[in-house]
Amino acid sequence: MLTSLLRVTPRSPTADPEDVFSAALGTLFTDDLRNQHGDPGAVIAYLSRRLDRALDLAVADPAGEEERKKFAHYLWNAGVLMAELVVISDYPAPEILENLEKNVKTNVPETLWSKVSVQGHLWGDLTSPFSVANAGRFTRILAADCLWMPHEHHSLAKSMLHFLSPAPEARVFVIAGFHTGRANMAPFFKIVEEEGLEVENIYEMDAEGRRRDWAFEKDGGREDHGERNKWLVIAQLKRRQ
Repeated sequence: MLTSLLRVTPRSPTADPEDVFSAALGTLFTDDLRNQHGDPGAVIAYLSRRLDRALDLAVADPAGEEERKKFAHYLWNAGVLMAELVVISDYPAPEILENLEKNVKTNVPETLWSKVSVQGHLWGDLTSPFSVANAGRFTRILAADCLWMPHEHHSLAKSMLHFLSPAPEARVFVIAGFHTGRANMAPFFKIVEEEGLEVENIYEMDAEGRRRDWAFEKDGGREDHGERNKWLVIAQLKRRQ
């Protein structure tokens, strides 16, 4: 199971009742898959048969309400899938970027630090120094759990197209959970076509690796909350021809 790849060590060696209850949610409520992990100070170990050792990850501790609303201070299930690939860009808040830098220094060999860059990026801002310097540069873009804010879909799609290489093999990989509801994130896959991208492949996969066809709407919009938390949508995008 996807979530079995994670081990969370509490911030204190002595677990308080809240830590015990939080860690046991998946056992107590077997139909409600946990989709967010970690608290400030805790260490999240990501385990994989492809790695010699676990990756030790920390989460940010946002100082302001605006930064906290981005929910970048959790590790989400969509961020676990394909976690061996390097994605180091997030909302440009100092606490979030500093935490990414910490995770890089913890898990990336020092000999490779010069090849890893942490950058803040505000979706839709194509005039920043980072955006200008990297226009059309990336042949692979991975967006993990970025679809839960419908009002940002156009901006996100604009950034994807801006950074995506014009090379024919260049692709964007989108992985997102349904924790805020299918109706909030599904429109993105229509908006990308308005912004110059197209959906090449799309499907849904649960925490056990089972796949099913993508559905823009399910059960007339009355999808069970516990059931939908078990699933991710996985899509491959390319430049529209």
